Amino acid sequence: MIMEERSFRKNVAFIGTGLMGKPMALNILRHGFPLTVYNRSRKKASELVEQGARLAETPFDAARTADVIITMVSNIEAVSSLLSGEHGMMGALGKEKIYINMSTITPESSREFARSVEETGARMLEAPVIGTTTVAEKGELTILAGGDPRILDEVREILQPMGKFIFHVGDFGSACGMKLVVNHFIAGMIALLAEGLELSDKLGIDRSVFSNVVNTSAVKSPVYEIRAPKMMTGDYAPQFPLKLMIKDLNYITQTAEKIGVTMPVHSLVRNLYSLTANYGHNEEDFAVIYELLKHESKRENP
Repeated sequence: MIMEERSFRKNVAFIGTGLMGKPMALNILRHGFPLTVYNRSRKKASELVEQGARLAETPFDAARTADVIITMVSNIEAVSSLLSGEHGMMGALGKEKIYINMSTITPESSREFARSVEETGARMLEAPVIGTTTVAEKGELTILAGGDPRILDEVREILQPMGKFIFHVGDFGSACGMKLVVNHFIAGMIALLAEGLELSDKLGIDRSVFSNVVNTSAVKSPVYEIRAPKMMTGDYAPQFPLKLMIKDLNYITQTAEKIGVTMPVHSLVRNLYSLTANYGHNEEDFAVIYELLKHESKRENP
């Protein structure tokens, strides 16, 4: 009961109500937090407003009355614009406010944003997430937190409606780095799944057998359970658009180069996804890499 009373005293602003942000914000709202939302496209925030959220006119307006401000946007440039652009939230930050960036960005940029936020007297936590839109709808994301663990403790009750697992990874940059490591694995796994499915098809193996064996063998993975049906049906409705995966792969490359890590497998995988984008699949789910492999197979074996 004490936690419920504390929850209702915290005013939350959620900025970025796209594919992932909307279900995340809905879960916060449904857990009783007064919520203000902002999105460049007002239409994407309409369901939240219908559910009782206040629609802000600008990022500054969203942050002005909030105790905790969350951003969930596509890239470094978008975060920078929300903070420092025209009508940005930086002018509304100050002592007693907490800013949580849940966007996937590089460790270096997260540390830079933290320094700027802390200069206003506000405190910051980085908290990128792992999971699909379906997982977000269920409130079962994995949340990776970086920064002062005491800040995590203060906002845990706000994060819990969004996440099943919450890990404090370390200082600023560590959680963003861990998110890039996870996406490195996922991108490679889906590229291998696409190759494996095409090879299996060409060997004449029934697709139901392929699925059953993959999902009961040492390579079983929830990643495969979600993406294999997309490849088999050709339904690439985006849970994670290809353009965002490519963005993250580029961030991985930038980060690895800065710290002197050689990643030859990553380079090959990134090139495959970039080539897929050249065929006009940017807005589709990144599992669409399978279409590239099918196309290449047909070209080489007409």
